[in-house]
Amino acid sequence: MSPIKTKHANIATAFLCALALWNCSSDTHETSATISKSGTASVALRLQYNTPPLLDSLVLDCYGADTLHYVHSADSGLFSMDLFPSDNWTFKAKIYANGALMQMGELSTKLEAGAIADIPIQMHPIVGFVVVEVPIGLRNESGIESGTMTLVSEDERYEIPMEESTGKLLFKSGMLKLGVEYEVQISLFDADGNAIYDLSDRFLLTEDSPVPDLSLNSLRSKIAVSVKPADERNVSITLALRAAFRKPKVDDLLITEYYAAPNAKDSTQYEFVEIYNGSIDTLILDDCTLGLGSATSVKRYALTASEILPGQVLVLGDAASENTPALHINTDGWSAMSNSKGAVVLQCDGETLDSLYYASAPDSLHSNVVPAVGSGKYNQSGQLNVDHWNMRSDSSSWCLAAPTPGVVTFCD
Repeated sequence: MSPIKTKHANIATAFLCALALWNCSSDTHETSATISKSGTASVALRLQYNTPPLLDSLVLDCYGADTLHYVHSADSGLFSMDLFPSDNWTFKAKIYANGALMQMGELSTKLEAGAIADIPIQMHPIVGFVVVEVPIGLRNESGIESGTMTLVSEDERYEIPMEESTGKLLFKSGMLKLGVEYEVQISLFDADGNAIYDLSDRFLLTEDSPVPDLSLNSLRSKIAVSVKPADERNVSITLALRAAFRKPKVDDLLITEYYAAPNAKDSTQYEFVEIYNGSIDTLILDDCTLGLGSATSVKRYALTASEILPGQVLVLGDAASENTPALHINTDGWSAMSNSKGAVVLQCDGETLDSLYYASAPDSLHSNVVPAVGSGKYNQSGQLNVDHWNMRSDSSSWCLAAPTPGVVTFCD
């Protein structure tokens, strides 16, 4: 599962993105493929772009011997086509993010019958936007009840409302012009209207300048905020928000996913349990155990990871399986999990912090169970809808879907 998908994304990170270069991610997308078919030209279109936040879709319109329109989801940048030959094919690509058109690219070329073409389209930004995420944990221990974000340029002023989501607060602007300097002011308040902290700085949205970056990271003893408008300038501000380095309590650590039904014929699959730190503190795991078994008998294994950061996910994978990545072996042992029913218990210092009983159907001892795939079935994990974390004992708060170790999801 996820850090939250929204297995999204890192819940403890805030970023300010000028989709000038869309360098809010290090993952550059270049997709390619070729197909051969007589009488037509096989074309692979590669959109050259960096993954932006809030990416919605990729659109390609083709004009030549025919008129074609393609729409791909955010996770698919491959356009492969068999096209009729023509002296003038024009390809117009668009990328939508944050609910609006963000980048465009265009290319014209000649295609001959039997040709195989691998064509890159360089995308260019036309607008930018700002997204700021503020981590607050599942219980909002910092006491933030309201907030404002203001963006001011020489000609315009924008008041950005605060939105609430599981474990975080969100400020999301509309479309902003490139080539404009903006002053940003963020203020967060408690229930009595007292300011918890303020942030003020300036940034420039341009296509050629480095992407401004606003990061808000929850650390062991403080929250650090840094604004980097350009390479030559870096302003850091330390804000005294509540955060700590401590042992976990009930409702700090949640079991957010379990996978008991891997396909034995798939060498990439392995059993695992995923836990999520829903607090704003770094939690010490030195005396924590994972219990696996049945309703009446559970074997416990010590966690070998020493800590889990706020808003982060830790995957506890099958320590006995060669398929389990080293990064996900975080216990000193493992008991094989049953596909159809079983118990998972997370304890620290002998206290049960979270537990679940999964089954393909209720039984005489458990009228409300976490769903399971059932005997002889594979390739689906039980996933908690984190929006319903405080109702996680209810079956309706869980779903079955393809496993996503390390990413918290919402059962979309």
